[in-house]
Amino acid sequence: MAKAYKAKWIMAQDGNIYEDCALITDEGKVFTIVKQNEIDSSIKHVKEFGNSVITPGFINLHNHLQYTNIGKTKLKGFRENVKKIFTDFKKHYHLAGIPRNSFTYKLADLLSEYFCYTKEDKIKSFKKGLELSVLNGTTCICQLSKESKYFDLLNETPVKTYLFFELFSDSVETSKEEFRNTQKRINKLMKQKSENTYIGIAPHSVTSVHKRLFKILVKYCKKNNILLTIRLAESKDEIDWLKHGFSDSDVLGAFCGNKKFDPAIQGVTPVIYLKSMDILNKQMIATYGNYLTDEDLEILKENKVSFCYCPRVSKKLHNKVLDFEKVNETFKKRYGFGTNSLAFNDDLSLLNEVKSVNNGVLNADEVIAHLTIYPAKILRLDNITGSLESGKDADFNVFFLNDNEDYNAVINKSRPDYVYIKGRKVVSKGGLVSAV
Repeated sequence: MAKAYKAKWIMAQDGNIYEDCALITDEGKVFTIVKQNEIDSSIKHVKEFGNSVITPGFINLHNHLQYTNIGKTKLKGFRENVKKIFTDFKKHYHLAGIPRNSFTYKLADLLSEYFCYTKEDKIKSFKKGLELSVLNGTTCICQLSKESKYFDLLNETPVKTYLFFELFSDSVETSKEEFRNTQKRINKLMKQKSENTYIGIAPHSVTSVHKRLFKILVKYCKKNNILLTIRLAESKDEIDWLKHGFSDSDVLGAFCGNKKFDPAIQGVTPVIYLKSMDILNKQMIATYGNYLTDEDLEILKENKVSFCYCPRVSKKLHNKVLDFEKVNETFKKRYGFGTNSLAFNDDLSLLNEVKSVNNGVLNADEVIAHLTIYPAKILRLDNITGSLESGKDADFNVFFLNDNEDYNAVINKSRPDYVYIKGRKVVSKGGLVSAV
């Protein structure tokens, strides 16, 4: 059944900004955009949003939704308490002398609590993160996790999801084993996945993935045309490890049960390290990049690597953020934003993520483009989402405006008033109307 949604402004990301028009949808797809006085009389379902702006649904390029309730869940029962005591002992044993405000300690602190969660705790935490994402206008997420337990949840949700499997290895042997296990999981899940679910690979970082696994992944991803995302030049530990052959990242690895291994080459940046293994290409999404040099940025640009910018988490975890003007210049139209998780962020609002760094670099239309059509192209989903063009899924957000505001005011908002996924209303007046 055809439906019409009238708004003062529609930022469709098709090259136009429409005024006093209506978005027409049919069977969960975008049909067209017309002037409000040209709505076909046969359309009986007409929603009047008045002074508002409609945008495509947002795409979040980096999420760890499983960590949403970290610091908020009280462990229960004898087994959980014993497990926590053991994990706390292990943490203090391995991290003795590591500053509590360091990246290594903060990450170990998060993992020590997460390790103590029951399966039910983890599922509950993940679901909460998914709900908060949708409330903030996200209709497509990239979820990074080593665990397959979230697949069924993601497979059933209307939210478009890229599930990137996180990989770790510390030797030739564990590299082969990790790849074999991941390949089996991917082959199995590819047969079971819904039309809303997509699968990628996420080697965690240069400090936690052995060179052998990197080399295997290069061939595998190219052969199967699979996207790959990696935390790149994120921390000082990563830089020190490549420079000296050791750093606090080795301590974190030991805490997680991994053996120490040496860099394939030393005295180089993370970008040059990956370049030496021929892993830089247009199928890669680099995340964070807090310690990228100008030379690194040029190499990434030459190799058409895309970028996920997470400025608020970078600030909180590392007190260092890659300059936004450099991001915008280097990765023009090839970058989007990520929020990571509530464990290290204030909220899951992509608009707030942009506001934290923008300062006039992008205008309103460009901001929305970097939350919609550009990340859709990065994920190769621009044929179904990212803009409000005919034939694409009707994934869109509605923001109410004040009397003196036009569409430019959307960048001052934090979250939408209404969210639709495939034409189905999932958020109304800022609250969930159906489970996601």
